[in-house]
Amino acid sequence: MAKYYDELLKLCGFTDRDITQEGLRIEKAFQKLELGPEDMMNAEAWVRQHHDIELLGVRRILGLWIKELVDLVLCRDEGKKVVYYGFPTIAGPGMAIKVAAPEHVYCSCPDAVLCHSLGQIFNKLDPVLEAGEQNGLPPGHGLCTLQTIRVGGMAKGIIPVPDMVIMSSYYCDMGSKTDELLRERYGQPAIVVDGSMDSRWGEFPDYRPERVKFLGAELNKFIDKTREILGLDLTPDIWEKAMAFNKAVRVRVRELTDLMKADPQPVSIAASELATLLITASTGRSVTEGPEVIATLSKEVRERVRAGIGVLAKGSPRVMTFLTSFTDPSIARMIENAGLAMPVMFNSATLRMRPLESTYTTIGEKRAEVQLEVGMFHSSYGLAKRWAEVVEDFKLDGSIWGYQFNCRPSAETSHLIPKFVTETTGVPCLSLEVDYYDNRIYSAEALKTRVETFAEMLKSRKAEGAA
Repeated sequence: MAKYYDELLKLCGFTDRDITQEGLRIEKAFQKLELGPEDMMNAEAWVRQHHDIELLGVRRILGLWIKELVDLVLCRDEGKKVVYYGFPTIAGPGMAIKVAAPEHVYCSCPDAVLCHSLGQIFNKLDPVLEAGEQNGLPPGHGLCTLQTIRVGGMAKGIIPVPDMVIMSSYYCDMGSKTDELLRERYGQPAIVVDGSMDSRWGEFPDYRPERVKFLGAELNKFIDKTREILGLDLTPDIWEKAMAFNKAVRVRVRELTDLMKADPQPVSIAASELATLLITASTGRSVTEGPEVIATLSKEVRERVRAGIGVLAKGSPRVMTFLTSFTDPSIARMIENAGLAMPVMFNSATLRMRPLESTYTTIGEKRAEVQLEVGMFHSSYGLAKRWAEVVEDFKLDGSIWGYQFNCRPSAETSHLIPKFVTETTGVPCLSLEVDYYDNRIYSAEALKTRVETFAEMLKSRKAEGAA
């Protein structure tokens, strides 16, 4: 007998066998989430309107996000230890914990999972945001809405209180502050990885050894605390396996990103974002099933490239954003409808990397050195420099620095990065105040006028250059 959720699941790439195998768990999770028949109908309409469901790869990625949501909601009921980490985060710690105890630990960034499932699929994130605002993070105070989602999810009882939390306080200061609130309320133990993003302007890609030592000591502290709290020994072998798992997904994401360089752009950036954020949000089925699912999408996109099929006209101005909305795919669609191709997000771009022959010995110091080389956790200059490099490497016509208004490291560079990028590359950069996690104020319609004006300017420049 058909269930009220069958049609949505099939739309999101589930087979009849999948539904049979997962049905009881899905139904239990949907009951906790208060998702009923009307929500399924609304979700079907939302998915059909905003996602490229003619592509099997997109449908299956949407299905992976639903699986991650179900695993998150039920992990405590199913006897697992629960570990959360924040976004953005240093790559490695979460995956290392999962590799150390794959059957006994659930580890994710729960707020990102809720955004991509309750937001991108069900368009029903507002009740969670409202619960967070009523339980310690009130609106109108410039507080991070991603953290509001985590607080709201716990307040509503739809995600469990974790056994341990990992948070980097020197990039996301709101994360550690929120963890203090949740520790007082629920008693959750938190490991705060501290550091510093202070450096001389122009110093990147170089950095002082003291920075590696300090951040490395913080990461080594995390390893010690994990042993103390969870009883897991994160040995060098565990870290190597974790990096191998991460690499398997990132290789597939890189293949997809390379295909997105085609003109015309073969698929919406909203589809690429769904794939790119899988590895950021979770260490579970997104990692085990993710590579094969992303490969399915890449195969379909490759066929589009060969056939010259695109979502915009050939020759459209090409831009980059830092991210696209975690919650609302209509925002990416709005930018594309304005006539701007978005082949890449900054966090999915392949960066220029120097050969690294580390002289450091501890796991923490080695991971710290890699993160400083990448640039984002190095300094504002490091991020600006990397941004300019990607603009040049992708031969972009413009870029959109969509800065998260309530994020200190993002907002403080609201005009610095556009100015630096334009002066360095000669390419215009729009500074656009956004909220990647909450579309109640920063909706597609609210951003449309500024994006359309920028698009017309880029089209005019491109036409003049071709004349």
